[in-house]
Amino acid sequence: MEGFLSINWDKAVDESSSFFPKDVFESSSAAFHSLHGIPQSPWSNEEQLVMKTNSGGKTWSPSKLKRESVQGPGGQGQVLKIQLPVPFPKKSILNAGEQKDYLFTINNIMRSFNKGVPAEANDFIHMKETQIRLKDEVQEFQIFAQTIMKNNPSAYTNLDPGIAKYVNDAWKTRLATVHLHPSFYKLIGNITLIPKENIITLDMTLDKTVLELGQIPYQIFPKMNTVVKVERKQNVINNRYPTNALENEYQVSKDRNAAKLAPKYGASIAISSNTLSSLAGNVGPLFRRAWDIPITVKEIFVQGKIKKVIFVDEPLPPAEMSVVEKNAFFNRFAIKRQFSTVISKCYKYPGSGKKYGHSESIGENPLNVTEDLPEDIFESHDVNLDSIETFGVEKSTPHQSETCLLGNSKNVGFQEGQIPEITEKIKILEKDESTVCDSDSSGMSLVIDTGSEYGQSPKKKRKTTGEHISSAVNDASSRIIKGKLCENNIKSPLKASQSTTTNLLNVILKDQEKMMQSQRKQNPKNTSTISKENPQKYFQPKKNENLTYRTWDLKVNEKSVRLLVRSSVDTAIAKPDNPLKTFLMVPKTEYQPWYGAECYSPREINEQWMDLYLRPECNLLRMRLDAYSGHLLVHEQKDVACLEAENSFQYGTQNKPANCLKNVWAVLSSLCDLNLSPGKFLLRHGFHDGICIQVWESTDKESSSLDLHQIYAEIDTTANAVRDVGENWVALDPYAVLPIQRALFRPPLTFEPEEGFKKIIRKKGGGKKKKNKKKESTAKTAP
Repeated sequence: MEGFLSINWDKAVDESSSFFPKDVFESSSAAFHSLHGIPQSPWSNEEQLVMKTNSGGKTWSPSKLKRESVQGPGGQGQVLKIQLPVPFPKKSILNAGEQKDYLFTINNIMRSFNKGVPAEANDFIHMKETQIRLKDEVQEFQIFAQTIMKNNPSAYTNLDPGIAKYVNDAWKTRLATVHLHPSFYKLIGNITLIPKENIITLDMTLDKTVLELGQIPYQIFPKMNTVVKVERKQNVINNRYPTNALENEYQVSKDRNAAKLAPKYGASIAISSNTLSSLAGNVGPLFRRAWDIPITVKEIFVQGKIKKVIFVDEPLPPAEMSVVEKNAFFNRFAIKRQFSTVISKCYKYPGSGKKYGHSESIGENPLNVTEDLPEDIFESHDVNLDSIETFGVEKSTPHQSETCLLGNSKNVGFQEGQIPEITEKIKILEKDESTVCDSDSSGMSLVIDTGSEYGQSPKKKRKTTGEHISSAVNDASSRIIKGKLCENNIKSPLKASQSTTTNLLNVILKDQEKMMQSQRKQNPKNTSTISKENPQKYFQPKKNENLTYRTWDLKVNEKSVRLLVRSSVDTAIAKPDNPLKTFLMVPKTEYQPWYGAECYSPREINEQWMDLYLRPECNLLRMRLDAYSGHLLVHEQKDVACLEAENSFQYGTQNKPANCLKNVWAVLSSLCDLNLSPGKFLLRHGFHDGICIQVWESTDKESSSLDLHQIYAEIDTTANAVRDVGENWVALDPYAVLPIQRALFRPPLTFEPEEGFKKIIRKKGGGKKKKNKKKESTAKTAP
């Protein structure tokens, strides 16, 4: 106590006069471990030394580990199997049969989220009971995987020369766009990432889709249970996406369409979906995402009145990139090149083809060609769980060029004179028709009820799909938080009486019935092809690209801001009498594919949720790729309701991704409150800035405190930012199942069973044969 009282709080202390050494704090502080995602070890110090000796004595290269195709689930197709860098240190507490049952339980629950239907109450109870048994094993598995990667840090620093060249060239191209903005700025104030208001309700509602332009590439789905390797040659990717054409030439401040639409529809702010995702991805409590966002304030004369509009551009290129970040950047273009096409088929919005030599009008009725949408592999027909298939589709790409005109959402076909012969059906993982795509039953309106958080009664309260599920199983599922490990994330086992179990079942069933009733409500109309403006009167995007402009109302309590949001989609697929199905493709680079799939960070979840919410009826295609070979491990199809349900199930309803709208409201409402005069501005947020955002105004004086051009001119695109292994390592996802795990009946985060499933079967059969032989020999010797 004397040491504590002797500390002088008026000045910074050095290491010698600190109350306790820094290394003790970093090794013993639970708060430090939680903030930095460092798991507490379940082993004693002696066992940790043994672990390091067994795993660190060998040197191994991730790219040289043996990769082979093995028989898929149920003996169908092929899946990828990767050699383990280090053998497992122990056996699982579950036998082979228990592991198989637990794997099916995980699949059943996650599949219910994907289809928007309630899972069985018995599945939740079985998952809870199994997770209680597996609590120690799951943590041991995570520590084992982390130790292996920490002892081989080069796994995060190896970068293919072709990938390095492509990323460096593209990065250099984007850095050149910084010169399109003013060079000198002066600091005029600060805003925060936390709202100033005492929020009761936060409501973001879609007003209308006002304009749709351009062409959408056709989605190609990989075949089920096949080993697919994504092409990663620099010249191949560069042919489809040239690095010298990746500049951000469509900045919102220079978008003449946005300048015309924003004042016409009463929008105070014009912004892109990418910028909104960047704001949503700055996750508390540390808010470590750094960016520079240019802003232009214009006064536009409309109908005899002057309307002030704030145009928010996309963030400037990053100041540094690590190997992990460069791989992620490259994979975005690699998967688009592999799984989309504009040669054999593409879709275009009506009125968008004049620039490219097409002359059809909005009123044309092109010849329809019947094309069946793929069926859900988990639809009502019987499915053998012993052969659970990889999420994917089987498709044959037509060889003839096809361009689909998107006129009425109920009348989708091909241009006149182009009548392709479609001889094969396309199979795709499609959600059940009863699934809603939005988070609220009334159109595209999201209401975040924060009354309980601030101790006040909310004005209105609506539960999303995830809240209904999570409220029923809040105590029936473990809280294994993605990206972080916590010793208290699974509650201590409690012996429940039969009446307690019955009550829990009743609660789960009742809440699931409520969820089903909310999902049976009519889906919002597909506004994708109901454009309010004539596209021929507006400027078209580049060839094979598309743009959509929508107006949104962002409201907190009684205050609201009208937004004009510009967005685009990656791919699409459609058939007659059905709405257009659009997709966003997102890669997930896996650095531990031999042990399982990695978690999505809170930042990634928020960004993906925002991307989907801003694009009604758009689905997300998550592509998990082997970081070292480019193999496609698995791909999953999600919509916004599925993301909410899964997130609530794993994190709890208090950590729903819709809370990221608070960041968006805090920034955008503060910009309106500043009453900025017409001119150029810059929002700056650094890695260590926390909730603070600096607002800079452009100036002609060279003596200003910020020279933006000089800062970005000093960036070396060939350099790789150094990250500690603790920053690069990501915890494994306890609910993501890879195809090889299905084939082996191995649940995530479990070791090998004590005795293999096949061996148990052989042992039983062998015993019977021996017994029969003995009987036969006795019969022969009998007189």
